[in-house]
Amino acid sequence: MTAAWILQKQTDAARCAGIRLCRRCHTPILQGLDADNAAMTARCDPTPLTEMGEAVALLQGRTTYDLVTVKAGRELHPRTTHFIKKKERRYLIVATHICGNPLAAFTQPAKQKTKVHDDDTPPF
Repeated sequence: MTAAWILQKQTDAARCAGIRLCRRCHTPILQGLDADNAAMTARCDPTPLTEMGEAVALLQGRTTYDLVTVKAGRELHPRTTHFIKKKERRYLIVATHICGNPLAAFTQPAKQKTKVHDDDTPPF
């Protein structure tokens, strides 16, 4: 029983994506396994994409991935046609890395926390 638990924890950690440097262009990328079984190594640009960015990435022949948060970290899950067609996006979307060809114009802006002030309460 204990050995199975340890093996599961090791598998979970091995499946998670981490920041690495690209071997060719030395820019930061997300690298991790793309599945639980028969996995391939996925190397992605770490910046999340807008819907238009995903469309451009797909037209360039890139694979897009959901960046899913799990207990052990973050995992890369390939997006299928079914999930791409859905209007609601549940996760951040990243695309396969191509050296010298970033999708910077199509990155999703970071969510900023804004404080809401009532006219009666001071902002401090």
